[in-house]
Amino acid sequence: MSREGLNGSLGFVTGLVYRRMSNLLLHRLRPYDITPEQWSVLYYAAQADGLIQRELGERAGKDKPTTTRIVDHLVRKGWLARRPDQTDRRAIWIDATAEGRRLIARTQPIEAATVEDVSSCLTAEERETLLDLLHRVGKHLESQKE
Repeated sequence: MSREGLNGSLGFVTGLVYRRMSNLLLHRLRPYDITPEQWSVLYYAAQADGLIQRELGERAGKDKPTTTRIVDHLVRKGWLARRPDQTDRRAIWIDATAEGRRLIARTQPIEAATVEDVSSCLTAEERETLLDLLHRVGKHLESQKE
């Protein structure tokens, strides 16, 4: 198989696959009125007993402005709540509300089924290898930050 043009670009191909997966998950989450981008932030908030907004963004792989926009949206929907830090006025803690945790509990099987459907063309070993390689590239990119 030829790897001509952008089809030989790791960035282009991973971006294309990400967008296709994200669109599939978007379609499947539509009845719950949440996007995959919002879902990932809510998921990480629901896994913790409060996170500083900066840490929540880091876990979800979002920059500061994107995290703020998503958190604002999820607060308006009643799925997240903000609370000030008791010792650092600049820090804002983010908590998933009970409704937000229920939404994650209802939609986590949808996300898992989507990942399973998408990776059904791979053996279990290929899937693990792919994840290992992507994590390695991600760590390398993180080390390239200046």
